[in-house]
Amino acid sequence: MGRSLLVLVALSLLLLHGSASRFPPTSKEAIPKFNTPLRNANLTLGLIDGVSPQEDSDNPLAYFAFYAATTAADGYHGFIATMDVYGFPLEKGQGSAAAVWIHDEGDGQLINLRSIMIGWDVLPSVYGDSRTYFYTKWTNDGFISTGCMNMKCFGFQPEKGAKIAPGDVIDHVTFPKQKIKRNLNLKVIKDGASGDWLVYCGLDQDPELIGRFPRSLFTGIFAEKATSIAFGGVTIAPITKPPPMGSGYLPTDPKSAASISNIQFVDQNGHALPLTENLVKFETNSAAYAVSPILNGQFFYGGHQKPTA
Repeated sequence: MGRSLLVLVALSLLLLHGSASRFPPTSKEAIPKFNTPLRNANLTLGLIDGVSPQEDSDNPLAYFAFYAATTAADGYHGFIATMDVYGFPLEKGQGSAAAVWIHDEGDGQLINLRSIMIGWDVLPSVYGDSRTYFYTKWTNDGFISTGCMNMKCFGFQPEKGAKIAPGDVIDHVTFPKQKIKRNLNLKVIKDGASGDWLVYCGLDQDPELIGRFPRSLFTGIFAEKATSIAFGGVTIAPITKPPPMGSGYLPTDPKSAASISNIQFVDQNGHALPLTENLVKFETNSAAYAVSPILNGQFFYGGHQKPTA
């Protein structure tokens, strides 16, 4: 797989090209020191919205550390997961996000990528500050002509009275070594009656219905189910200013590293099944950003530098 294709893979929601495999490459298969150059800011729409580093525009880089599931015979009809939520000061041009991507890559062409993303991010170039936000994204064609972040376009339909909505600030975030962590509890599930993708979220509490992505937004297989789900982190910045991912600590320090836990997959009958098998991992530079082995439906991820508390 060539470097230019890896750029497309990374920046189109883990899209795999060709017929050789539906799996992302493992860390052993990936180029150990590979960094994804972002010559075209529009390519970042797949993972981090609107980040276009100005300070070092010739060398902006994206890094990824995630696990992906692609083997369910009947596809995936949703997921459950819990994320620690962190915060740190970033500059314009820097971005960091933790997310779950639920999607269908179709035949491998970018235009046939359908997906929903949900998680938390720190993106000064988008929000105008360095606070932590709850966010969602969606597309029906690889962000070529459909989809947007949060509620910048028609798509996500908020539930009346919901306690949190896409684009809301998450206050009182976690800092490394803090015993009590701020948790973002997520559940996205395909509704059997309406066909909508229902979104549940809770901050330090059980997830509650906060809105939906209507079935009418999507075509192809994704109108019925997903073929892949991925969990992890992504950062983008000029080469000279790489930001933290997760908490800023590598997963070799589990007391300080960020985690994604309580991972469960929802089947076609609406049953949530705990993760009991190994997933395929992808690390663009494991010396900087990495994931730990999965144990009891939990793994740690992130790295590069210690955020300022």
